[in-house]
Amino acid sequence: MKLNRHIKKLIVASTLALSVQVALASISFSGISDDKNKGNKYSLKNLSLLSHRTLSLSSMKLNLQFKGSDVLAQKATPTGLEINSLLYYNRGNTTYIMPYKFKVKVPKFKTPTAPVN
Repeated sequence: MKLNRHIKKLIVASTLALSVQVALASISFSGISDDKNKGNKYSLKNLSLLSHRTLSLSSMKLNLQFKGSDVLAQKATPTGLEINSLLYYNRGNTTYIMPYKFKVKVPKFKTPTAPVN
């Protein structure tokens, strides 16, 4: 009889503790915080205000270590080659993969012929 009473008290205490945790979690995630003053500052409307600096490959190369490249596609054109490739850079455990497209210009030349005797 005493054991049964202790089990009931344990069940009631654990249920009460669980319900308090659920209530606190729902209050913190329901939006009862100070959202009116913050507005929606991370929306797509305000994206240009968040990025004042432009990102360039030369500025990133200072902090990154080059790890290699892969050629995705080569396309022959009348003036040379167009090559699409990926450049791999590492900083710590983060790998940055950047697309890179360049053209190789080959000058036009005549095929040499044997001299006529």
